[in-house]
Amino acid sequence: MSKDMHEFTMEHTGDLDAYFAEMMKDSSYREVYNEEKNKMASAMALLEAREEAGLSQQKLADKSGVPKTTIVRIENGNNTSIDTLTKLANALGRPLNLTIGPASMA
Repeated sequence: MSKDMHEFTMEHTGDLDAYFAEMMKDSSYREVYNEEKNKMASAMALLEAREEAGLSQQKLADKSGVPKTTIVRIENGNNTSIDTLTKLANALGRPLNLTIGPASMA
């Protein structure tokens, strides 16, 4: 009989941590990782702001003039322009804050 997923995960978490620590030593992997991490941070920021405002994707689309399909793509981690993010921030009544922070390994 096989182990349940939780038990397997707990036994192998250290292996995954070591694997990702090793992968982060590779500059090309680290670059792709950081690109994806930044896209997902933008996606989460928009999703959280939209939900806090109590707006559906369609209502935000109507209010901002940005197509719903674009909002869906952004919330799924796809890239977008600062102009589009500005329109969405304005429709949410929030400032758009962009930060380019110090370099880090993770």
